[in-house]
Amino acid sequence: MSSEEKEKPIVYTVEECQQCGLKTKRTFKLGDFVFKVGDLCSKCKASTLITMIYAEYIKV
Repeated sequence: MSSEEKEKPIVYTVEECQQCGLKTKRTFKLGDFVFKVGDLCSKCKASTLITMIYAEYIKV
């Protein structure tokens, strides 16, 4: 990688519905952590659980 090519991390949070299993990916918000109760499911309105937090690197 040359000195001009740089990568920037974008952090994502994955929420999984405890009832229907729908997985939703969104950008990380301060205060997120794995096994935290998330937002309501967009499909069945049950509570979700944060199951994964990871980063993807993009070239800038």
